[in-house]
Parts: sequence; structure tokens; C-alpha cells
Amino acid sequence: MSSTLLEQARMGHEEVEQGVAKIVKLLSTETKTHKQKLMQQHKVLKEVHNMQATARKLTQHYEDVDGSRKQEINSMSGAEVFGGFYGRMRELREYHRKFPNLYYEPEMPEQEVTLADDPEILGQFSGEEAFGRFLDLTAMHTKFINLKGTKAVPYEIYLSLFLDFAAVPANVKTKAYRDYLASLKEYLSAYMTRALPLVDVEALLQQGQDAAEGKPLSDGPEAPIVLEREIEVDEMADMEALKALGLEALKAELMKLGLKCGGTLDDRANRLWATRGKSLRSQLDPSLLAGGGGKAADKEKEKKLQKAIQVLECELIELGDALEDIIEQTKVQLQKKQSRTTEELQAEVDNEMGEEEPESEDSDEEGEKPIYNPKKVPLDWTGKPIPYWLYKLHGLNVEYKCEICGNFSYWGPRAFERHFQEWRHAHGMRCLKIPNSRAFHNITKIQDAIDLMDRLKNQQAAKEFDAQNQEEFEDAMGNVLSKKTYQDLLRQGLL
Repeated sequence: MSSTLLEQARMGHEEVEQGVAKIVKLLSTETKTHKQKLMQQHKVLKEVHNMQATARKLTQHYEDVDGSRKQEINSMSGAEVFGGFYGRMRELREYHRKFPNLYYEPEMPEQEVTLADDPEILGQFSGEEAFGRFLDLTAMHTKFINLKGTKAVPYEIYLSLFLDFAAVPANVKTKAYRDYLASLKEYLSAYMTRALPLVDVEALLQQGQDAAEGKPLSDGPEAPIVLEREIEVDEMADMEALKALGLEALKAELMKLGLKCGGTLDDRANRLWATRGKSLRSQLDPSLLAGGGGKAADKEKEKKLQKAIQVLECELIELGDALEDIIEQTKVQLQKKQSRTTEELQAEVDNEMGEEEPESEDSDEEGEKPIYNPKKVPLDWTGKPIPYWLYKLHGLNVEYKCEICGNFSYWGPRAFERHFQEWRHAHGMRCLKIPNSRAFHNITKIQDAIDLMDRLKNQQAAKEFDAQNQEEFEDAMGNVLSKKTYQDLLRQGLL
């Protein structure tokens, strides 16, 4: 019960002290995952807001605008001090008589601080943002490439250029560009409030506004704007060549240059011919500009627009500096998405976000114990022995020795069949000067390989053509003789 202002002030100071103790406890808690860091920052911010609300109440109490605090202090002194004391005591007794079971449980700052997930906080992020680890600028990218005069760059290039405002041409900085910057500022500010709650976003925006105030306007109407042409007027021989292009072609060129595009064919050709030899918009006659480009009111309006764009750009630069690390992480994540499968990305996100429960000390101790494997069964990918029935099904209990491989042992028919194409068997065959062909598969003895090589050589020799015995000759009488017999009879003069 806090019936007096002094008691309310004492409770306010106690709440502030408890808030400070809780913040110290939160910041000293070790965080292992990104979710825990995010929850830690949001809980600290919540305590700071509670302390600020209590401090505002204490400030109002000490200001004592209505004089109630001074009156209460005066009632504790003078002739009526005992009357006031016993009066408050009667109030306390009467209050506790009405509520006999009322008791006060002070909040202990030493209590355990938990960083459990808060669905209300985590639900503020989109899937691409991954609870504040990355940026989701796909909507901003769509708005940017739809601006008039911009190039349709891919999303990965946009992430490197969206804060490079110096590279944006002057003719792009229109009202639509200002709206795009306002949307980008709104998103980045909201993102920092969610992902970096302890960062003072308002201070960063104020720094950007101060930087814009002291920065001269360079992107205003006085900035040189280059005329981008499709029709090269300087290469035309005379105005008749321009007229030959037709009304629609001249109108499209005049609209692109920002000039008046109405009138007859001669009027349009005259306006376009007046731009001959000029490369900047400021060099043109103001009367040729569309919408009365020479009016002072339009210039002032354009100046205000460019100033608003400059302020937004400076604010975004400050926000971008604070988000520099997150922007780089977003680029890396985009590259990973393009080179990895969905399962690999999800496994990595679960690991970094702490989806899997950390292994306990008991599990670590179990992993250090030797594995019970008396029958020397092979291990699977988890490091545990495979089932014994599977071991026998694949014939892994059968040993095959190969003398050519240096009496190396192979367990199971599959490993034995596969080893004939491996380097160890090929090296042994090369040492025996025998080709490692299909004919020598399943040969494991050195002598068997040599005997088979000799047999294959004999079979090959038998198949070869023998000119002395198989070549035939015919004499004048039509008798068929072998080459050797024919040559002997020819030398003796019998033929």
C-alpha cells in the first residue's frame, strides 16, 4: 500500500534500481545464437522504457507543481505531528483488516534471466530477413528498376548500389525517386527498430538532416543535365532532313529532351533544330522547355524537391553506415542461395539460429567413450557399427587377398570387384609389364597372370599371317605351290 507521496517516490527509486540490476544481469548473460542476442536486446530495451516511465513520474513528483509533496512533509513536523502519525496508523490497520492475506513479494534481481523466444517479436520479421540477420529489399529493388531513366540491374547488383546516390543520374531524381527514397527510409528505420532495438534511429536521422543542412545543393536545377539524343541533329545537313523523319519521330525526340512537342511539322523541326550544337539542358532557350521551364515558380518548386531528395539521401547514408555489416551478410547469403540447395541452406539457418538443442555434457562424455565393436564390423557415417545382419548380407565377412596388390586384403565381393580398376592393382600389373585389361580380371596370383599373358601371346601369334607357309604361288601349268617350294624349284631351273 502506497498511501503517501513519499512512499510512492521510494517505490519509484526501488523500481529504477531493480531495472538497472536486471539490465546488468541481461547483458552479462552469454548468448550463443542470433535469436538469443535479439531477445536480449529487446528485453534490455523494455527495461529501459520502464525505467524512463518511472523516472518521468519521479520528475513530476519532485517538481511538486500542486504543492502536495511540500504539504505532506510539513505535516510530519509541528504540533500535529503525532496526530498525523496515529491517523496514518489507523488507516494502515483498517486496510490490513480488510485484506488480511495481502503480502508483498519483492522482485529479486538475482533471479534467473531467460532469453526464451518471444513469438510477438520474432513474428515481425519476414522469411528473407531470418529474424534480423539479413535485409529484404526485393520490394525496393522493384520500385527502383521501375523508375524512369534507371537500368534494370539484377538484385545482387542493386544491393551494392542502392546507397550509391552519386551514381544516380540527375534526370532520374524526380518525384517518383523521392517517393522511392521515402519508402526505403521507412523500411530501413523499421528494420533497425526490430533488428537493432538498442540503436537510436532518431539520432541517426537527425545526423543525416544536419549533414544535409550544411551541404550545398548540387543536384538542383543549376546542375548540368546532359541531353541524351536518339536523333543526331548535328549530323543532319539541313532542316529538310529532320522533316523527312515525320511527326511522330520528332515528337518522341522532343519529349525525351523535355521540350515542347506540339504544333505542325515545321514547328517541331524548328525546335529540334534549335538544339543543334548544344549538349546541356541549361544551354537551351527556356521558351522551348516543356511546362514553362523558365518560370521562377517552377524553379523554386524543383529546388524544394531536390532539397528533399538530398535530405533523404543523407539520412539513408547514416542508416546504411549502421547497417553495413548486415548488408554484407545479405550479399553473402544471396550468393549462397545461388550455389546451394534448399536443404543445405535450411540446415545452415537452423544451425546458426539455434533451432537444434545444444548437446549436453552427458552426450559429450558418451561420444568420448570407446565404441563397443568386438566383431570389427565397419562403421557407418555416424561413427557407429552397422547391423551385423547387414554386415553378413553384403559378404563383408569374406576376405579376398590379391598377390598382385602385395597380398592386400579386400573384404566383401563388391570391394574385391572394384579393386581391379583401382591404382594399387594397376600399379602391380604395370610392374609385371602386363596390361590391366578386362582379360586379367579376377586374376590375383602373379604366376597365373604371367601364364595367361604367355597363352594370349601364343594365341595372337597363331592368328598372325605367315608369309613363308601361307602365301601361295601358281606356275605356268596351273599348279599351286607354297612360297618356299616355288622359290626352291625356281632356283633349280625346274620351272
